[in-house]
Amino acid sequence: MDKIFRSYYVWPKFPSISMSGNSCSLHCKHCNHTYLNDMQSLTKPEKFLETCRQLADNDIVGFLLSGGCNKNGEMLNLKKLLPVVKQVKKETNLIIKLHTGFVDKALAENIVSAGIDIASVEVVGSDETIKEIFDFNATTKSYMSTLQNLESAGMPYIVPHICIGLHYGKLNGEFNALKIIKEFCNPSLLVMIIFRPTKGTVLENCKIPYPDDISVVVKKVKEMFPDKDVSLGCIRPRLEKREEIELAALQAGVNRMEIPSKNTLKSAEKMGYTIRTVYACCALPEALEALAVRSSLENIDS
Repeated sequence: MDKIFRSYYVWPKFPSISMSGNSCSLHCKHCNHTYLNDMQSLTKPEKFLETCRQLADNDIVGFLLSGGCNKNGEMLNLKKLLPVVKQVKKETNLIIKLHTGFVDKALAENIVSAGIDIASVEVVGSDETIKEIFDFNATTKSYMSTLQNLESAGMPYIVPHICIGLHYGKLNGEFNALKIIKEFCNPSLLVMIIFRPTKGTVLENCKIPYPDDISVVVKKVKEMFPDKDVSLGCIRPRLEKREEIELAALQAGVNRMEIPSKNTLKSAEKMGYTIRTVYACCALPEALEALAVRSSLENIDS
């Protein structure tokens, strides 16, 4: 059987939508609303439905549904938009990946009944990091409950995300996050993102994580989840140490990557991988990728 390395390109086939616009009740030290500015704002149900119909008409594969949170770490406007999401799923073949935030049992059931395809859940394994970096009322138990609620509700694909180095660029709780995932859900795959000092945030002058730290975490993922794909997601440093980070992740066991460099693709080929290009986000389960796969890397900017 061929070893497949999946190379992902979200634009333009898999855009990001913020259901809260630029609004967020939190002021997390690593973000401070920055990433909301890169998403299309769709806060009104009528406009949301109209836009989704347009996306489907334009052969869009799907989209990320994200946004800001309230002080309890729950996604703003999610409950309001879920009935519209259900309508979108009835009318179109769009794949919808949701940043869930924290969810209770009732909300988890509503997410599933609405037809959400992929639940992406960032999992933090340190109460200290939650207190230091985030701005909401939570502990690691909040992540346990969310994963358990989604699993119990029958969520088709749960894709946990772990941010390596979120604690000021240093490891703190990543291995415990893996233990939480292992105990409370059966993930379809796992996504590693890397702390990226971002301009305009409290942490903009922090150092990025060492490639060796990334390697040790990915190796632990493969040890604990040997039959699961592991992806290097889009949130990671893109200038300083880009290729070092990508190579460390690749050699440690990552077999999916969002916009890898050309040198990383060459390294993957030397390791015996066949490259598969997918025009979607890297959390896309293999069972859903048929619409997004193309056979050539032509005209893709890496």
